[in-house]
Amino acid sequence: MIISSLSLITIVGTASAQAQITTALVADIPFDFSVGRVNLPAGKYTIKPLGFPGVDGVMEVVSDDGETAKLFLTEHAQIAEPPNNGELIFHHVGDRYFLYEVFGSGDTVGAMLPKPREERKLEQESRLTESPLTTVRALSRVEARN
Repeated sequence: MIISSLSLITIVGTASAQAQITTALVADIPFDFSVGRVNLPAGKYTIKPLGFPGVDGVMEVVSDDGETAKLFLTEHAQIAEPPNNGELIFHHVGDRYFLYEVFGSGDTVGAMLPKPREERKLEQESRLTESPLTTVRALSRVEARN
């Protein structure tokens, strides 16, 4: 079953700053996680930028078996120390993980996902002012292909 969505209507102006991720990252994510409103099981995933004419900041996460895929919009993000192999940063709220940022190998500029409604609701219920972060390092990077 392929899960794929692209909701440009719900994002107002957030894709205007292009993420600088130019290579695909492969990561083994050891926990179930959410990308937008889609929940994905733990496993090996490829995260890559997609190039659509006139639309910047579109990325895709695809499971290793190719059965699950999710398109998502991103905004510009920065990090002080560039990761060696790239990394995925997740917000951790309760027992849930939400993909938050993606940085390529050696890059201080990356991609940030808008916070989904469900994550905001969980933060309010738990009275968190800021979600703890969990980082998953990329296993490798490959040249992105559209």
